Amino acid sequence: MQARRLILPSLIVLTELVGLTFNLYPNKWHQLTYYTLLSNILVLVFFAWLVLGRPTPSASLTRIKGAVTTAILLTFFVYLVLLMPTATPEQFWRVQNFALHFIAPILVILDWLLYDAKGHYRWFEPLTWTVLPLIYMTFALIRGAVFHLPIPNEKASPYPYFFLNIDRIGWWGFSKYFVAILAVFLLLAYGMLALKRAPKVVRFHEKH
Repeated sequence: MQARRLILPSLIVLTELVGLTFNLYPNKWHQLTYYTLLSNILVLVFFAWLVLGRPTPSASLTRIKGAVTTAILLTFFVYLVLLMPTATPEQFWRVQNFALHFIAPILVILDWLLYDAKGHYRWFEPLTWTVLPLIYMTFALIRGAVFHLPIPNEKASPYPYFFLNIDRIGWWGFSKYFVAILAVFLLLAYGMLALKRAPKVVRFHEKH
């Protein structure tokens, strides 16, 4: 991997380190209950691996990166549409908020647009990418509904987000948010697949 190719991944790693440090310091480990933190940690680990390990480009690597990219894009769009309108100025104008919700996702999608090869995704790839958000959703619901573990300074506690709070919005309200978010996720994922589909091969037949 060329040194120039490592510029964006290095910026992503730096952004994640700054955002995560501001978010977790000092002793704010309860923040790890949020999808935002977990998806950004996933990005940090993956791009640190790209920078330090410099793996050989392959179809498998591209597919894994697709899963990482959609995971952080979900963070971006859910915050933009559902969470930002309810954020206070104090919550919004924070270094970690911009780093984790805006800068990192934008840098990741930019890296994907510029450098990921076409033709590696299979039609079912976006369906496999839903596994990460679904695992998180299951974790958050069990944590809140079964164990009732409180989250400091969270209005939706013991749930990390209001749209997961089945105690307040009920299963029907949760289902509506779930279907909408899943639909947006799959739309983004299949949009990525379409942008990176293999170019058509045009064959010219000689006339005899």
